[in-house]
Amino acid sequence: TITTYTNPLSQADRPFFTISWGDSPVLDTIPRNSLTDTTLAGINTQRNLYVHEHTYSGPGVYILQYIDPNRVADVVNIPGSVNVPMCVQTMLVIGTSGNDCTPQFLNPPIQNACLGQPWVHNPGAYDVDGDSLSYQTIVCLGRDSTGDGIGDPIGGYRFPNQVAPGANNTYAMDPVTGTITWNAPQQMGIYNIAFIVKEWRKNYLGVWTNIGWVERDMQVIV
Repeated sequence: TITTYTNPLSQADRPFFTISWGDSPVLDTIPRNSLTDTTLAGINTQRNLYVHEHTYSGPGVYILQYIDPNRVADVVNIPGSVNVPMCVQTMLVIGTSGNDCTPQFLNPPIQNACLGQPWVHNPGAYDVDGDSLSYQTIVCLGRDSTGDGIGDPIGGYRFPNQVAPGANNTYAMDPVTGTITWNAPQQMGIYNIAFIVKEWRKNYLGVWTNIGWVERDMQVIV
């Protein structure tokens, strides 16, 4: 299941989506199941839902990925953002740990922040299997510049606090709770941030093992 949020007035609509399942260089095109008009951070937004089923041939570690060429323009911390694709990935581990559902999010990926005021956000990640979750900030991903089929970290990307660094400008994500704290925005504009949520489960030896992760790429409007 892939959920995207887009500008309903944009010409870059996506009735179909292209995804790599991580087990073949051949991309799969899947149709959109539904779209819903909503309002996020005071912006008229379209929520797009894509659902498809894929069967893997056997155990392994797979990187699922989609790359959308239409990232929003004028992102403060991504140089030339309108020409930089948005890439989102998920690592799926198929093995002996049993059935697994990847983490889901209760809170949407478009949020408002105020200039000079601390911004605190929690994505509301949860796991229906009861797996333990941990959190890690990452650089937003873009185009596949090396030709290996995997999106690469965006060159020139800056974390929000690096745009206008100072003693009162910090940015961090709590690895246990997932709460993001940016204290405090120094420049107005649109920012993109990304993080991964890892799943942990004890194996047959009682050792905690990473059984996969999900990436979220989100937008903060100061």
